[in-house]
Amino acid sequence: MPTPRAHGGAALQRIPLTVPGFMGLNKQSANSLLGPEWATRLDNAVIDSSNRVACRKGWSDQTTSANADAFISGVEYHKHDGTVQLVVATDNATILKSTDDGASFSAVTGTAVFTDGLWEWHNFGDKVIGVQDGKQPIVYSGSTFSHISDTSNEPTGKCGLAAFGRLWIADADGNTLRYCGLLDETDWSSADSGSFDFKNVWEGTDTIEHVAAFNGTLVVFGKNNILFLTDGQGSALGVNPTQLYVVDTIRGTGCIARDSVQHIEGDVWFLSRQGLMSLGRLIQEKSNPMQNLSVNVQDFISDAYADDAFDTTRLRSVYSPRNRFYLLSLPKESAAGQLDEIGQVIAFDTRSRMQDGSARCLGTWNGIIPTLFINRVNDDVLCAHHTTDGELFKYEGYVDDAANIAFEYRSGWTDLGGQGFLKMLKRMNIVFFTDGAMTVNFKWAWDFLDTYTTRAKTFVSGGISAEWGIAEFGVGEYSGGVGLNDGKVQGNGNGEYIKFGISVTINGNQFSLQQLDLYARIGRYA
Repeated sequence: MPTPRAHGGAALQRIPLTVPGFMGLNKQSANSLLGPEWATRLDNAVIDSSNRVACRKGWSDQTTSANADAFISGVEYHKHDGTVQLVVATDNATILKSTDDGASFSAVTGTAVFTDGLWEWHNFGDKVIGVQDGKQPIVYSGSTFSHISDTSNEPTGKCGLAAFGRLWIADADGNTLRYCGLLDETDWSSADSGSFDFKNVWEGTDTIEHVAAFNGTLVVFGKNNILFLTDGQGSALGVNPTQLYVVDTIRGTGCIARDSVQHIEGDVWFLSRQGLMSLGRLIQEKSNPMQNLSVNVQDFISDAYADDAFDTTRLRSVYSPRNRFYLLSLPKESAAGQLDEIGQVIAFDTRSRMQDGSARCLGTWNGIIPTLFINRVNDDVLCAHHTTDGELFKYEGYVDDAANIAFEYRSGWTDLGGQGFLKMLKRMNIVFFTDGAMTVNFKWAWDFLDTYTTRAKTFVSGGISAEWGIAEFGVGEYSGGVGLNDGKVQGNGNGEYIKFGISVTINGNQFSLQQLDLYARIGRYA
């Protein structure tokens, strides 16, 4: 930036801000000076293929015949003959299947007995296995569900794994991991089955929260410990359970939510007390295990699940290889103990790490708070939510079940490269891509005051209308072929530091933010 001149003769300076917000949300430094590549607020955003901040897609209803009860867990059942079914459990102790991609459902509860649908699902052989805390595992092979037959000796813990030709399921005491006979979910008592007791392996008291297979090892997650088991030799099935031993441990961190775990591009991501963690990164940097993927939003995430209304058993997550995102859905309960359409979804980009090793946080997705996710073998992402019970929604289009999507980007505080000098904002320019008409709301505030000036401009197909409206607001919520659009609005006000942003109401059209340009006069010392 040129050297500032005296107030009376200051030239109008253009400050180009290319692909603003592309480094994602940064809440940890929100009250400090930040470059425009960061966002201090980011709602309903993704990173597009050109590395621009863009509006996410919406959730499109796939169900024509809705069920009366809410869906709270689900899985895509893969059969050996290549056919698939969608299997969902409700909050009213029933299990349903769909063979028409979620358009309709029929009951397959069978003889399975349970009180809620908080199952962890596993494809095992040509069957689906359900695991739930305090319940006997259930099995489905395409007809109806039943409890697996060895009812006198089944493990009844909260989590399990189907890998290496066996089921590995935690037992009721939270310390014991048991495995079934080879390819036999009914065998928990023969010489081919077995168990491991980690009570004396944990540092302190802990319980098994998740089990995963990673790089040829069996990984057992406690809340405050992570254990790695190997047989030291490998086999045709991956591991020999009779030769397994604890080869490594990570202490001081673990998994606090069973359904937060996802396998992502050769890694495993999970939610810990310290935030969102990478298992691969923990192994590489055991000397500093507190380093995590969510370092720029660590307190923001911790505050979200520390809320008294949040139950970690209700947390849901999904990884989409096609869309390159990881989503954490954190629904909350009302005072009456029922799940409401409150809470939030926190999104992360999975395509690359930033210099500090963290993942780009895409901020929050609001409007729909999923109570289940299913990532299908064809890469479609499905969800269910409590506002509309008994229906599945697909990630597609640019509306949320016929409702608008509210996209917003807001920068951090910046001095525009002229620290110590007063700036006078004359105008803001925007360059963006869209495939239809929309109104863009520009906002800015000065000198760490949460009072925003707003101007709006409507961009219509084939042209741009004039701007209108200017007002002061306190902090609050704002509510075919893709072509390039650009336009400007008049600015006003002055100060040493500025925060700026835009908000757009999306109703069926795409939106990608390419550039913001600020035009300001640099005046006297502030």
